[in-house]
Amino acid sequence: MKQTFLTLALALCFHLTYSQVSDSTKLSQVNTDSVDMNDTLVYTEVDIPASFPGGKQAWIDYVGKNIDATVGIENGAKFGKYNVRIKFVVMKDGTLKDFQSETKYGHGLEQEVIRVLKQSPNWIPAKKNNLKVNSVVRQNQLLILEKG
Repeated sequence: MKQTFLTLALALCFHLTYSQVSDSTKLSQVNTDSVDMNDTLVYTEVDIPASFPGGKQAWIDYVGKNIDATVGIENGAKFGKYNVRIKFVVMKDGTLKDFQSETKYGHGLEQEVIRVLKQSPNWIPAKKNNLKVNSVVRQNQLLILEKG
């Protein structure tokens, strides 16, 4: 029986990107001293980006323990490298929501990365003007499917 391994090349692919507020007119209307937990504004440009608790190495360890290495092959993916990109929102309380796949490899690869993200512990929220804010995160996850 052939064994298949999924190599996680995480050191090269732990990449978070941020840009500007989805509606720039809202930004000028927000008094940052009075932003509260009920504020639904989502920032794409922040001073300090949201992060996984414990940093990059903790994320690598978490993914290594929680990803199902057989999903891609079981669903017909060919051996090779797949750079899966998922966009999501980290809320002020650290919860994650609004997951969207920005790649379309199929074979369950994007869904597996989203599953792992959904099960992750709360993240450390982004900060803007020294206040916690909701923010957009784009997470790249390199999956390498190879024979083992």
